[in-house]
Amino acid sequence: MRADDNILLLFDEMLLSEKQLSHNTRRAYKTDINAYMNFIHVKYNLSVLNVDSTIISSWFRSLSNNAIARNSYLRKVSSIKEFYSFLYSDGLITSNPAKEIEAPKKIHNIPKVLTIRQIQKIIETIQPENNPNSIRLLALIEIMYSTGMRVEELVSLSLNAINYENQSIFVKGKGGRERIVPFGKHALKAIINYINVREYFIKNKNNSSFMFPSVGKKGYLTARRFSQLLKESSIKAGLSYFFISPHILRHSFATHMLSGGADLRVLQEILGHADISTVQIYTHIVEDRKKIALAFHPLENNINL
Repeated sequence: MRADDNILLLFDEMLLSEKQLSHNTRRAYKTDINAYMNFIHVKYNLSVLNVDSTIISSWFRSLSNNAIARNSYLRKVSSIKEFYSFLYSDGLITSNPAKEIEAPKKIHNIPKVLTIRQIQKIIETIQPENNPNSIRLLALIEIMYSTGMRVEELVSLSLNAINYENQSIFVKGKGGRERIVPFGKHALKAIINYINVREYFIKNKNNSSFMFPSVGKKGYLTARRFSQLLKESSIKAGLSYFFISPHILRHSFATHMLSGGADLRVLQEILGHADISTVQIYTHIVEDRKKIALAFHPLENNINL
């Protein structure tokens, strides 16, 4: 069914732009979901948008009957749940038929983060002067590091989402959830400088409602293009050994906020996470850094002062 193929393309785009997953991981997702689609198309002649939990369960029973490896089975469960969560959050279905299906326990890897100095080095390599592209890139980086927004939320911002007086941004996030996030003085300065050159990016000088307009299909700068520009600046800053992405800037924002004493619940609201357990992973980074710092304390190492 062609419609299902188009939906899978949208899902893959989300995995790349929002979750920053690698090519191999995204390929695994597509392989699992393609196999599931073939099953429901052949056996039930149904689209992925028109199934219920019993249909999904029958797919998993068929996998069990084929005695596939446990890890493969758990990965497929996870793939289908992620896929239907995406369909539901994007409003393509009114209820999530995979919600009640038991998912494998996920092992959360500690996310990579940049130090404050590393972020400063990236910013220092961007020399805006009268270059509109550099001015735009600096605004993107300053906003992301000041707010911790998801990359797709950032690049698709509407022009009227910025409240200059209160230094805040109205964000429409995943699942249509809305929130207001504050930003600092460095981001404010970068935004004002960018607004002065924004017209440079508007095709044929037509009006655009997007903060970061582009001539592409979406009408705004893509998450992929921002990722490329950020990577290029990071390499110039001598950070090529580190895999830099907008998502790492988001992780860095959260970690540095917690290190500075931010409340976990407040951080949850700013980041737009529905579940506070997702935010708690950043506390592990902070604790690990404290342990490393203590390891160098003279009293911990029995050093005579």
